[in-house]
Amino acid sequence: MMPQTLSISTHNRKVGSLCSFSLPALITCPGASPWCKEHCYALRLERLRPSCRNAWRRNYALTRDPERFISVMLKHLPRGLPCMRFHVSGDFYSASYIDAVRVLCRVRSTTRFWAYTRGWVVPELIPALERLRALPNVTLFASVDPTMPDPPDGWRIAFVEDDPRANGLPCKEQHGQSASCLECGYCFRASQGNVVFKIH
Repeated sequence: MMPQTLSISTHNRKVGSLCSFSLPALITCPGASPWCKEHCYALRLERLRPSCRNAWRRNYALTRDPERFISVMLKHLPRGLPCMRFHVSGDFYSASYIDAVRVLCRVRSTTRFWAYTRGWVVPELIPALERLRALPNVTLFASVDPTMPDPPDGWRIAFVEDDPRANGLPCKEQHGQSASCLECGYCFRASQGNVVFKIH
């Protein structure tokens, strides 16, 4: 049984029967643009489901102590977990948090981790994000919207479909071509391709 300070989702309609770890929207999103804040689905979810908001706040408190965060996550993540998503809500908010996630990912080297982040627009976060992205079992997408600049070279990009730059695979789950992220697998498999999402 997970401690009260940790909440890991084991199912999500979009993601499927995969583990995910989330944080509160906005207060952990230093790279959020005004467009992102206006369209944030996680904020809507927090308003509709106070239990989610409270769970994500507890997760945030846990991450403020990186050593404890690593210890608790390693203790409670199932061994042999095939893949896990970071941040259905929230984002990589500090270099120390990113480095803690990197330790976790290195220890659980047989698990595939993936995330979409706007943290790449924050200069002080780029070195830590690049170290995390370099791990062979981690896939990071630079999340962008039409108001944002181009991300650094070499990143996979998560576009929204009304961005004139959008190129890549349209999200199969959103287009009814796959039941979930787990069934599709495109975003967490090693690949160079971008993905294009509907605004949701």
